[in-house]
Amino acid sequence: MDAVPPPWATLTPLDLMSRGLFHDRIIPAMTSADLARAMPELLNFAMSDFSKKGKRIVPTKTTNCVRHSYPKRRLARRVLSIPHPRNQIFLAIEIAKHWAELRKLCERSPVSLTTPILSPKRSMQGRHERKAEGVERAKRSVGSRYALHADIARFYPSIYTHSIPWAIHGKDKRNDRSEALYGNLIDLWIRETQSQQTGGIPVGPDTSFLVAEVIASVIDCALRDSLGGLTGTRYIDDYHLYFDSRSLAEEALSELHRIASIYELEINDLKTRIEPIPESIEPAWKTQLRAIALRKGDHATSFKTVFDLGALLAQENPQDGIFAYLVKKVEAELGSINLNVGDWEILDALLLRAVVGEPSCLPTVLRILEVHGRRPAGADSALNSICIHHARLQQASEVAWALWTAKRLGITLSQEVADSVEQIDDDIVALTALDLNSRGLLPTPTNNFGLWSRYMTPEGLYSEHWLIAYEAFVQNWLVSMTGQDYVTADPYFAILAKHAVRFFDVSEDVDVPDDDGYDDDGEDEIEEEEDEDDEDDEDDEDEIEEGVLLPEIRI
Repeated sequence: MDAVPPPWATLTPLDLMSRGLFHDRIIPAMTSADLARAMPELLNFAMSDFSKKGKRIVPTKTTNCVRHSYPKRRLARRVLSIPHPRNQIFLAIEIAKHWAELRKLCERSPVSLTTPILSPKRSMQGRHERKAEGVERAKRSVGSRYALHADIARFYPSIYTHSIPWAIHGKDKRNDRSEALYGNLIDLWIRETQSQQTGGIPVGPDTSFLVAEVIASVIDCALRDSLGGLTGTRYIDDYHLYFDSRSLAEEALSELHRIASIYELEINDLKTRIEPIPESIEPAWKTQLRAIALRKGDHATSFKTVFDLGALLAQENPQDGIFAYLVKKVEAELGSINLNVGDWEILDALLLRAVVGEPSCLPTVLRILEVHGRRPAGADSALNSICIHHARLQQASEVAWALWTAKRLGITLSQEVADSVEQIDDDIVALTALDLNSRGLLPTPTNNFGLWSRYMTPEGLYSEHWLIAYEAFVQNWLVSMTGQDYVTADPYFAILAKHAVRFFDVSEDVDVPDDDGYDDDGEDEIEEEEDEDDEDDEDDEDEIEEGVLLPEIRI
């Protein structure tokens, strides 16, 4: 008897919507899993969710993404996006329908480590985790004499959506804008998730990961064909290519510039270098930290030693996540040692010092504290400090993680935190703060959530704050500005409410997952999307005839 394939062995719109909508660096409370209950009705709704504009069919509603600021490196940010599900569903349908063809395009790459494969965690993930990159680089560089290191500058935000069909069908089809080319439909639906912008694709959903990988893989193949062969690795947009001579590496760089420009992308000159092999596979600081082992019987001294070294290395390498790596090392070590009360007291203090200085450590530190049943003295001071400092800078991810950590540890935050946090114009922060307020862990701000309350309108459901407009209402955290139930009055959101769809999981048993997925700092050049409105003439839009978008949908 044939084995029954796992439920994630094929890609469906349900997978992309319920397990691929939120970026995995957003707090785990944010989820689209509940969409699974509503998907049959949402797919039926989508079949008629159009209006006619001349010869073209366009969505009934224009939608935008929720934005969430996340630290890329110190002093640099990236903006994660959560597409509105009303138009994202059309993109999910088109991607799922052509998954086999898109996968084959990606599998042609001779160097990609992030070829998409289906996943039991998300809808898809890269074939290799980031930690495998060093091993692959070492293996593939054997016999070569020079290494070319390069990456695509601002990869996701720089993708021109009209280049998507060029990559899928060939640039000779660039003047064919008909629905006969499914790449045109993917282009259309990506634009419709972000107010029709052609500049950039959303950073976060799995659909963007796949589209970006298609474009990068086509560039890989063109580079291989131009050079007569290609050896090395590419992880998301980071290239490490190997050659027999410097002149061949220089030729490859020239060709990489040329081919990337065909798709309106640029190579990051600041991160490009050619060096002789053997080159360093990993940063020197990581090698230094990896070499330190905890002393038997004197764990407290070992912890102080390794954190002191981490502080020194962080000063020397301010753009690298030294402590994010260090606390993961500590987490791994804790599984095989027994700490006494004194050991835990010093480790607690060192971990809390680390998160104040580098809040990207918070997911790992929270996991350590929960696994080992710790609620350290000083945690309230650390979390208050993070919230107040980063709220002033509008750094949403750090504040959201600090708020959620306070919830997990049962820590009551201060009035100053409440007044600082309510000034952050961010839906994830807002929902986390409102949840804490409903539990008595965050005082009501002096301004009574005035900034976020203004989004509680029918118009808010289709703004870049659609998430709070819906979620804060159905969770009874904020009231309608009009006094009316604008959620059930809207035909789309009424379906979500009917099926009790919640995007913020208020339960106490949400896991804190490890963050070693395909995005493990691979998208180094992702920064804030520029607001580039689509200036194309009306004749340059996709002419999509009615009835061609949604045949044979598998949920």
